[in-house]
Amino acid sequence: IGNLLSRRGGMLCAFHSTKEENMSKTVFDNIDPVILERVRAMRFFDDEFMSAAFSDDIKMTQFLIRILLNRNDLTVTKSMSQMQKTNLFGKSVRLDIVAEDIFKTEYNIEIQRADAGAGARRIRYHQALIDSHTIQKGGTFKDLPNLYIIDILENDIFERGLPVYRVKKSLDITDDEGNYLPFDDDCNIMYVNGKYEADDPLGRLMHDFSTANADEMFYSELADKMRFLKQDKRGIEVASRIVEEYGDIRASEALKQGIQQGIQQKAVEAAVLLVKDFNASPQFAAQKMNAPLDKVLETLNSVN
Repeated sequence: IGNLLSRRGGMLCAFHSTKEENMSKTVFDNIDPVILERVRAMRFFDDEFMSAAFSDDIKMTQFLIRILLNRNDLTVTKSMSQMQKTNLFGKSVRLDIVAEDIFKTEYNIEIQRADAGAGARRIRYHQALIDSHTIQKGGTFKDLPNLYIIDILENDIFERGLPVYRVKKSLDITDDEGNYLPFDDDCNIMYVNGKYEADDPLGRLMHDFSTANADEMFYSELADKMRFLKQDKRGIEVASRIVEEYGDIRASEALKQGIQQGIQQKAVEAAVLLVKDFNASPQFAAQKMNAPLDKVLETLNSVN
């Protein structure tokens, strides 16, 4: 009997010990420390954090667009983050924030930390895919809504110190005063200078985008959202999941890019062999091997 009681007492102690351990664990203990460290270091200039902060949050998106456009009367009705725009015949894109206001004007807001990501052709492609998904079958080009494509840049890539750089399209025709006539396609393209930190609404916004510490922020809207995503149990789970998903997406994209680069390199090598061993012209060899002519010529020059 003594042995049975002793064993029973040991089992009860083990049960209480396990229960206490489970109760002492927090959500932070169940998250990969590397992911958790990444979340705590993130700013609004990190697209993972931007996605978590503005995903389906109409109020936050409205707050952002009002400051970017300096319009307090603007009312946003829809907001989505990381929207996939599919192209069946070519490259698809994933848009950081897509929104719509009461007048059906559409907004695409992108965060760009790398200067290379702010190229004009990238914006051109974004506009094309957004527009192609806007008009329904049977619609007309007049159905295209006004569109704002806004790139928030971490750096001042134009180095002029302006808060915003707007793209203005015009014809090569002037009016009586010598001003070029505008070419108005209702697509408004803006680059926001992330280094702009003047004491005005946009400057304070860029300051807040640049810090990982909510206590250093001017805007309570951004500070509260950052605290939620970095300190609240539900928020930290959301942010960590998005960081992990981004990691998976980037790994997949890197793998695809590596495979494509390998295929291209093999094609270039085959084209070079055609030129060297069979006296084919570089143009003919590149076409036959489906290799970029500039890469074939570059390789031939380096060999010679």
